[in-house]
Amino acid sequence: MPVSEPQLALPERPPNLPHPEYQTPHGVSPLQSVRAAGLQYPNYTPFKLPNLTEKPFTDRGLSADPTKSRLLQAATAVTHLTPEIGTELAGLQLKDLTDEQKDDLARLVAERGVVFFRDQDLDVHQQIAFGAYFGDLHIHQMAGIIPDLPWVHPIYKDETAVNGRSHQIWHSDVSYEIQPPGLTLLKMDTLPNAGPEGGLAGGDTIWASGYALYESLSPTLRSFLETLEAKHSGLEQAEKALRTNGCLRRDPIETIHPVVRTHPVTKWKTLYVNENFTKEIIGLEKRIGDGILDALYRTVAEGYEFQVRWKWTKNAVAIWDNRATFHTGIFDYFPHLRHGLRVAPQAEKPYLDPESKTRKEALQQETGKNK
Repeated sequence: MPVSEPQLALPERPPNLPHPEYQTPHGVSPLQSVRAAGLQYPNYTPFKLPNLTEKPFTDRGLSADPTKSRLLQAATAVTHLTPEIGTELAGLQLKDLTDEQKDDLARLVAERGVVFFRDQDLDVHQQIAFGAYFGDLHIHQMAGIIPDLPWVHPIYKDETAVNGRSHQIWHSDVSYEIQPPGLTLLKMDTLPNAGPEGGLAGGDTIWASGYALYESLSPTLRSFLETLEAKHSGLEQAEKALRTNGCLRRDPIETIHPVVRTHPVTKWKTLYVNENFTKEIIGLEKRIGDGILDALYRTVAEGYEFQVRWKWTKNAVAIWDNRATFHTGIFDYFPHLRHGLRVAPQAEKPYLDPESKTRKEALQQETGKNK
């Protein structure tokens, strides 16, 4: 008898997806299955989506146990990779986590910025279902997709990526959206055979802590930044899609977000501008605003003590919080193939709570209460 496909809680598919005859098999990487069906991968066949509107959102981390014990006690090892950012959990399979453990994970990611897992037995359908637990999954305005699974953003570069270094920019994913992603899940399944002897090397990803970077600024500068808003734009990305015969699925937008935002779970302040999508500070002369942004971008790029660099292995997973981190991929593997799959649940509209604190201030206050 044929093996029945697992029943997973997947989002409702948009009605006008391209290639309606295609279905990704369970347990198979779309890197193989889409090509085997004779289709372009990643797929850029045009189709239209309605423009995004603001929707209610409640972060799963708000339901977590503050000690995160239901998750951490189930792990065989918990390794904090740097003092400021990054934790690796061993002995867990994401597909087997209970809802309570997922809530604890959301809080751990909110606090540590990015959490890593190796050797995950998680196919693309399970990855989508896992991501959808944390919020409505984002469909990218122009990036290539899997034809029947549009919520998945294939991370893909090969021998055709002659301009790959141009993508090596510190950023927070699609920050121009009204409700940019919160938790984001990336699983890498194909690693580049780079290096002098063809060993697995290259393609690392670096994350930086928005909490720690913000704390590193002077109190005077922090106070000033908290009065500012900045424009985040998807127009340049949309123009590129149209210029290169790609597809544009929604009307491109520009959105105003606070330069400093509050994380709804930790209640900590974090820096929220990025070189890829932030275009100007509202209400300042351009040369002044650009000077501030350039200084902040340099702080992100050169704040090495606030960064963690992750060496991928096959089927490793990173889950990070786009609200409180920046990241960039290292393009040191041309012309070799690197492939992974990313899903990005949308979170709340960015806001600054004037009562929120920096991470250090909040932790110091908590320590004082417990004495």
